[in-house]
Amino acid sequence: MTDDRYFRGLKASGNNARHKEFLAKLKSGAPLVYGAIGGSITEGAAASDASLRYVERFASFLRDYSDNKNLKVVNAGIGASNSLFGTFRIGKDLLSHKPDIITIEYAVNDSTNPDTEAAYESLVRKCLTELPETPLILIFTMNSTGVNFQDIHSKVGAHYNLPMLSYKDAIYPDVSAGIIKWQEISPDTVHPNDLGHGIISVMLSKFIKDTDKAPADKQEAVPALMNSKAASYAKARIIDASAMEMISQSGWKQGPHKGGYTGWQTESPDASLELSFEGSYVSIGVKQYSGDYGRAEVSLDNGNPVLLEGYFQKFPNSEWAGGHTVLTVLGDGLPAGRHILKLKMLKERHSGSNGHSFDFGYILVS
Repeated sequence: MTDDRYFRGLKASGNNARHKEFLAKLKSGAPLVYGAIGGSITEGAAASDASLRYVERFASFLRDYSDNKNLKVVNAGIGASNSLFGTFRIGKDLLSHKPDIITIEYAVNDSTNPDTEAAYESLVRKCLTELPETPLILIFTMNSTGVNFQDIHSKVGAHYNLPMLSYKDAIYPDVSAGIIKWQEISPDTVHPNDLGHGIISVMLSKFIKDTDKAPADKQEAVPALMNSKAASYAKARIIDASAMEMISQSGWKQGPHKGGYTGWQTESPDASLELSFEGSYVSIGVKQYSGDYGRAEVSLDNGNPVLLEGYFQKFPNSEWAGGHTVLTVLGDGLPAGRHILKLKMLKERHSGSNGHSFDFGYILVS
């Protein structure tokens, strides 16, 4: 990581008041928490060992830099998840641990986000309002073609005057020029290898060292919303199988779902269920896998049914078989009151599947 690459990737230093306060606490030896949220890159995919993930490497730097061994890590990365899911789960999965510094990484995975700007702003705003003394650093990773969603994310970061580090801007110009081969930093089309994780951690470490040397900024108040739609996620919550208000179900059983949640699972083409909830927004999360997974249809308040595909079609030249949770928005701007969701399995299935397995994980409600 040369200085040229670092400063190319430093999209903004942001207001440093929260970071300076964090550094003072870190140097005092106080017990602190570093919290990270994001997708599979944050979770550590393609790192050869947990200690070589950028999250753990950055934590190790913070401990060594301050001689504070009382820093612990909460890694809330979940593979194939986007910032829409992030804003629904951040309270339970991260903010409940009261982190003293937070990094956010969704620049690749927000390609699957149906409401990127509002969801990402809601995620950022929840951190700033629920933990007003906790500093944030936004990280923008990329895929092998240099595609990411940092143009949208950086608008949010600029509005809240946050530091932003772009792995893409630091590295991809040299990948395009042939100075760095993509295979040197990633074994696939997305995930950094040990070297790639090392580059991200070095960028974070250099930002902290430079911030430590800089004069302190005056703390700023959280500004008004940039995107008014973000307010619709203010009371976002995840309701998994263990907490659903079930009206009826036939052919399902409860079991573990991805990310520590409890889901409803079946292998029966005749299975059905009905549940109720209150909220103006609802989306449904179901697992996709390139095994013997079936199809279902879901309807909201007896409206037109929506197809839910459980089978995952592998990408060309890729062995990744899925196993991730796919979100489908069923209603937005719903009238106040109780709503009914009905889901039933279908006998027809994808041509690549030989079964009717299905894993309904949760509904997202706000």
